[in-house]
Amino acid sequence: PTNFLKFPLFEAVNCVMMAVSLPDAMKGFVTGLLFTTLTLPVTNYRFCKSMDLDVDFEALFKAYLPTVIRDIIYGISRNKISTALALAYPALAATPEGRAALLFPTVLFSCIISSPGNELRGYYLQPKEKRLGFKTFFRPKNYVRSTAAGAIIMAISLSIGALVTTPVRAAFAAARAALLGPKPTPAT
Repeated sequence: PTNFLKFPLFEAVNCVMMAVSLPDAMKGFVTGLLFTTLTLPVTNYRFCKSMDLDVDFEALFKAYLPTVIRDIIYGISRNKISTALALAYPALAATPEGRAALLFPTVLFSCIISSPGNELRGYYLQPKEKRLGFKTFFRPKNYVRSTAAGAIIMAISLSIGALVTTPVRAAFAAARAALLGPKPTPAT
């Protein structure tokens, strides 16, 4: 359920940042910082409730540093990869379908690049009194499996979302026009 809040929020912040005249890395930095700062309390609240842990201010921002670093790396990677692919494939970047197709590798590789942050976050979310050593906690096989699954799921879902956005927008505009009449044209 929190993903229905978090991922649209990331996309909205990222969309707003695309309109700002800053380098890709700075846009990604700001997007990651805002995203984590706004959503981590919700994520950690749910985590605490699922683990039957006390919820206080410290719990709401637990593992903030590894989480914000992960999300900043994701934001920077996503913007850099997106720009590189748009420059390499301008014909694809010019159409809604092409942009959806380019979003798949953009998200896939951004998730993979930022994935060590998931491990650090998980490590620091352990209760201090029961914390395993990092060598015991980190399992390469589990890391590869969860990274691959998470990156593929995220890339597919965002690409499909991008693919359906244009026809859904057109359908809503048509329904609006049918119900309310055409949009008034501003007088010149």
